[in-house]
Amino acid sequence: MKTSIKLCGFKYIEDIIFATSLDINYLGMIFVKNAQRTINLDTAIESVQICKERGVKSVGVFLNQHPSEIETILNYVDLDILQLHGTENVEDYRVFEKDIIKTLHASKDLSLVGKDLDTNNLYYLLDTSTNDLHGGTGTCFDWKILKDVPVEKLFVAGGLKPDNIIDLLSNYEPKCVDVSSGIENKPGHKDHDLMSDFVEKIRTYK
Repeated sequence: MKTSIKLCGFKYIEDIIFATSLDINYLGMIFVKNAQRTINLDTAIESVQICKERGVKSVGVFLNQHPSEIETILNYVDLDILQLHGTENVEDYRVFEKDIIKTLHASKDLSLVGKDLDTNNLYYLLDTSTNDLHGGTGTCFDWKILKDVPVEKLFVAGGLKPDNIIDLLSNYEPKCVDVSSGIENKPGHKDHDLMSDFVEKIRTYK
C-alpha cells in the first residue's frame, strides 16, 4: 500500500507553491482564529486553486467552530475536505457534503481507539494533544497503540519529521502520514529542504 502524505499548517503562498510541486496528496490550512498557523483568507483562496491545478486535495482545519462559521469560509474557499480537530459532532457538518477528517487526540481518546471506527464514512486522524495545544506540538504519541487500531485506514500525525518517519513506516503502514511542525524552521514558516526530505524518504522507502 502506498502511504499518502499530508503536509499541514501552511500560511504563505510561496511555501504552498513549493509543497504542491512535491509528490503529496493533501495540503492542510488552519482556519482557527488566532492560532500560530492561521491562514489569511485571500491566501487560502489562491492556495485552493493551486491545489486543484496540481491534483492535491485541500484540507481546512477547524476547532470547535460552529457550522455557520465554516459555511462563511466555504463561500469563499472551496475546500475539498474538512478536518474537525476538537469535540465536534460530525453529523452537524455533513450538510456541507464534504469529506471529513475527525481528529482523535491520542493522549485523551485512548478509550475510543479500541472501539469500532466508522472508517467507511469518515477519515480519522490520530494526533498528540498536550496541555491546551491541539496538534502542531512536535510531540509523538506512543506508537504502540497503533497495534490496536486499523492503522491502514488512519491518518497518523504527532511529532513526525524526516528523522523519524522511517521508524514509523518500518513498523506500521498508515493510510496517510501528516506533518506540520516537523517541516518548519519556526511555526508557520515551512523549510523547503525539510519538506523535500520528508516526502523523498517516504516515496523511496521500500
